[in-house]
Amino acid sequence: MEEKFFQPIEEDIRVIHNINSSNIMECPHFHNHYELHFTLSYNLKFIIANTIFYVPKGSVFAIKTFTPHMTVVPDDAWFERYTVHIRPEVLQEINRYTNIDFMELFQSSDGFPACHIKLKQEDIPVFEQVLNREKDSLKGSYYGDKTYQQVILSEILLYLLRVNHEGPQQKNEIYDDENGILAKKIMEYITDNITMDLNLELLEKTFYINKYSISRLFKEYCGVTVNQYITSRRIYLTCELLKKNQPVFQVCEQSGFSDYGHFIRTFKKHVGISPKQYALHIREKETENIENI
Repeated sequence: MEEKFFQPIEEDIRVIHNINSSNIMECPHFHNHYELHFTLSYNLKFIIANTIFYVPKGSVFAIKTFTPHMTVVPDDAWFERYTVHIRPEVLQEINRYTNIDFMELFQSSDGFPACHIKLKQEDIPVFEQVLNREKDSLKGSYYGDKTYQQVILSEILLYLLRVNHEGPQQKNEIYDDENGILAKKIMEYITDNITMDLNLELLEKTFYINKYSISRLFKEYCGVTVNQYITSRRIYLTCELLKKNQPVFQVCEQSGFSDYGHFIRTFKKHVGISPKQYALHIREKETENIENI
């Protein structure tokens, strides 16, 4: 299965319920939609940007558009979760007719592009029930379908906002043990120095730790190899620069790719289209959004 870092979504609202014993998130990826990620399993890690979260059962992560994230699941562990994807225009429309700022859900108070909400044990089946109602509402076409789907989505978002406002102040649980801190520092170093010739030898010299130890630790905590993470961050930066309408050859250099041909092949492999096609796709979406205002 090829790693897709950018995963475009066409539906206005999408609800997926997965139960399996393999980690289908093989790399950090990002969407053009907002995401709610509801976990019904134990002992997982969830990576958003460069932060590794501990994920108790009942965790909901509300994630902004174009924010890299992935779940890290122990080998052969059963993994159950719901993911809800919401087109930005749908969220804006719901904001208007409810007069409630649901955007607040998708950013923590310190500006981090996601919010971690932990449901109480007794609230988990209640939230699962409303997610299933939304999932069922999205099957087929019927009179008033779009309105009904948005009404249920409003209920989902309002439920999470109420938990976030009325419950006790929740502290994000991140991996702050020695190895967890090191893994985070390595991710941050890669992100901050993405234009350099990054490799395990350089990380070994930088952190004064054997490269084989770095490789094992990083895979355990981050779920991917160091090279996979480097590539994912380069592709992410490329997409951010292309959104700003920068020329492709300049984006190649600014993202740390030393060879233009390799850059084009790598981007197409992990995004599914060429950099020029991606930039055109983004501009078309922006034009479409302006016309719909």
